[in-house]
Amino acid sequence: GASSPTIVRGNASEILALAGGAGGKGVDATDSPEAAAEVARSVARDNRTVVAVSGPTDHLTDGDRMVLVSNGHAWLTRVTGVGCSLGALMAGFAAAVDDPLLAATAATAMLTVSADHAVLTTRGPGGFATALLDELSLLTPETLAAEVKLG
Repeated sequence: GASSPTIVRGNASEILALAGGAGGKGVDATDSPEAAAEVARSVARDNRTVVAVSGPTDHLTDGDRMVLVSNGHAWLTRVTGVGCSLGALMAGFAAAVDDPLLAATAATAMLTVSADHAVLTTRGPGGFATALLDELSLLTPETLAAEVKLG
């Protein structure tokens, strides 16, 4: 049979579009991550995958468990390539651990906690983009564990 991706990541509209393409709900660009969370749960369950919905609060699910990550900053949406970078981090973590939901959550936490640090030393999205790369390289497991806001 056909295989499913291990992790699917997108914003609320992208996840709703994915569900719509599979016969689910239609797409509304104004939908919030919260509105997409239950759709994400059913997409994850139906496809035996992890679905990560990015937003002010990130929602990640394997169809049974749902994890919320509340770190990050609005400037993440103003920097080209952040979503792709998060996807790459998720892939790296997925290669290292057996639980794809843990992998996606750890990657999301790493990026968003780093963003929390980067915003403290910058005045706008341009400097923030550079500072985010610095903070990703400087983040320690101890800082990550202490500062991640999980729900």
